Amino acid sequence: MPSVLNMYVYAPFFSGYFESLGVPGGNLIYSDFTSGELYREGSGRGAIDPCFPAKIGIAHVHNLVFTKHAKKKLDLIFFPMVDVLHTPLKNLQGSNACPTVTVTPETVKAAFTKEADVFGQHGVTYLDPLVNFADRKLLAQQLFSALEPLLGLSEEENIRAIDVGFKELEAYESDIRRRARVVMDQLEAEKRIGIVVLARPYHHDPGLNHEILEEFQKLGYPVFSQSTLPLDEDLLERLFGEEVRNNAITSALDIQDVWKNSYSASTNHKVWAAKFTARHPNLVALELSSFKCGHDAPIYTTIESIIERSGTPYFSFKDIDENKPSGSIKIRVETIHYFLKRY
Repeated sequence: MPSVLNMYVYAPFFSGYFESLGVPGGNLIYSDFTSGELYREGSGRGAIDPCFPAKIGIAHVHNLVFTKHAKKKLDLIFFPMVDVLHTPLKNLQGSNACPTVTVTPETVKAAFTKEADVFGQHGVTYLDPLVNFADRKLLAQQLFSALEPLLGLSEEENIRAIDVGFKELEAYESDIRRRARVVMDQLEAEKRIGIVVLARPYHHDPGLNHEILEEFQKLGYPVFSQSTLPLDEDLLERLFGEEVRNNAITSALDIQDVWKNSYSASTNHKVWAAKFTARHPNLVALELSSFKCGHDAPIYTTIESIIERSGTPYFSFKDIDENKPSGSIKIRVETIHYFLKRY
């Protein structure tokens, strides 16, 4: 499985799912984290020219076919097209993935089969089913249709494996949220600052974020993900309770007061995380966005307005692409660090 895009959300699900069907954990092979070398080795195949996170899909499949396959024979490359994501937020119009992200597995397949079937030459099956994580019944049908011919599984086995996958995903997310709450409480007790990263799941890949997050961690700032902020009732009551009681919002997990076009999952999560950050006295916001991101562009002003209205510091690294300007990144990180020490 390629370590790209929304696999940064659903890797725990698929690991649990396949292991429940009897595939040993050691036989679940993920591509390496993005690096300059990985990108250069696998980016020579022609394809569309979308954002960098989508472009690296080809390089990661190349890594699986030509590096991982050489070390341990692969039978299947599984690169699902995630169409709709799960979400804890309420009162949304939708929770869809970016269309470019969704169809990237198809463009990758074209790159490896247009001139010659590279997968067939290496004895590897390539599978990219469309999946919907907001509808378990539909998800069961989609995975069963895709995998039954290969694995010979029954519908009962498939449903049980899906339940296991969601339990693993929920345990993974709950553990991160629990640890995030512990660190936030520690920040309050010690009067320190933490950084909430307003970015899409795949920006946790060090090759995509150019190790910006690591630079802040080296300076002692805990880094929180927009997708796994703590959801403890007492914390949400403290941050959003008054607004709920005043009917400004229907729930602490509602974003309709600031963003009506709530159909894009990662956009919705970014907007809500901005609201969370603006209300927490020990958090500041750091927004990351990739070059050509059509979903991020319309909300730049919205995010900045939400954050700065409360007097909370807001910083951003936008138009991140394959080029890594290491010197300027370090200067900006050091400048932000200087400001935060004074703040």
